[in-house]
Amino acid sequence: MIELLHNHGGDILRGLFNTIAIVAIGFAAGAIAGTALAFPLGAKRAAVRLPVRCYVEAIRNTPFLIQAMLIFATVGVFRLRIDPQLAGVLAVAIYTSAYMAEIIRGALKSVPEGQWDAAAALGLRSLRRFRLIILPQLLPFALPACVNLVGTVAKESAFLSAVSVPELTFAGQVVIAQTFKVFEVWAIIGGLYLALVLVILAIARRLESRMAWLQPA
Repeated sequence: MIELLHNHGGDILRGLFNTIAIVAIGFAAGAIAGTALAFPLGAKRAAVRLPVRCYVEAIRNTPFLIQAMLIFATVGVFRLRIDPQLAGVLAVAIYTSAYMAEIIRGALKSVPEGQWDAAAALGLRSLRRFRLIILPQLLPFALPACVNLVGTVAKESAFLSAVSVPELTFAGQVVIAQTFKVFEVWAIIGGLYLALVLVILAIARRLESRMAWLQPA
């Protein structure tokens, strides 16, 4: 095990850093897109709501691996040149946006309607109204589900190895092909995924404690 880490630890760490970058950037982009989708998703008019609902249900009810493969296949059909990591970020962003749309939609319903009326009475523009008044009240409701989602995304990102994205699982496959040490490599990869998710949970608990004053009575 020590010899394995000495000879191939750098390759595995590069895969880990790529996973962190892909998940972080893709999740951030997906969170922004999902927040924007949450408003039409909760609209009363069917013409506004149904297209977004179809998108959300299509993404939530199909495997992430299939979505990633379709993205790479689409790139191939149109003969586009795109970095595999960028395609991985896009896959994560699309996956995240659908789940985040539902999370934010539910959190928006938890904000009392009187707060919306009070925000409108201040004469603020819609974006500033949401950012300064609604968002701080929405975060405590959305944060636990967001934490679960980012942990899920971190684990699901392992499927990107099937489309040659150089993330952690792909790095493990390369090392196995070079060393034939299957158990040792997968044990290291599994331990790194576990550590990554535990770090995410620790950060989330810290954020929740900082937001304790925002929790509803």
